[in-house]
Amino acid sequence: MAEVRVEGELGASPEEAWTLIGDFVGLIEAMGAPVEAEGPEGVGQIRKVTMGPEPVVERCEARDDDAKSITYSIVSGPLPVADYRSTMQLEAAGEGRSKLTWTGTFEPVGDEAAATGIVNAIYSGGITALQGRFGA
Repeated sequence: MAEVRVEGELGASPEEAWTLIGDFVGLIEAMGAPVEAEGPEGVGQIRKVTMGPEPVVERCEARDDDAKSITYSIVSGPLPVADYRSTMQLEAAGEGRSKLTWTGTFEPVGDEAAATGIVNAIYSGGITALQGRFGA
């Protein structure tokens, strides 16, 4: 089992950042990626994110508004991973600031270094995009 963990600070309170990060579909829309939603909002909801010729299909597995944490899995898609599960967690990092910790565990399909590199790039790029929206 491989694990990727990326952290970054945001120039917004956890409550403010959670309004976007806790929105399973809206987060992807805000990052400019095409996304389609299936099912009712919340745990069990499916999102299809277009990242090339084959979409990544993800399912919301858990959402905790009090802990400011959301967990999702990959149902199918072109990424070289299996049994993928990811969590985004917000916590306070000073007045009007928050720390986002984005972790994922998975079984690499093929080269582990390549798989972890792809997941790391997705998390790092996502945090950079959120810093662009909320400040770093």
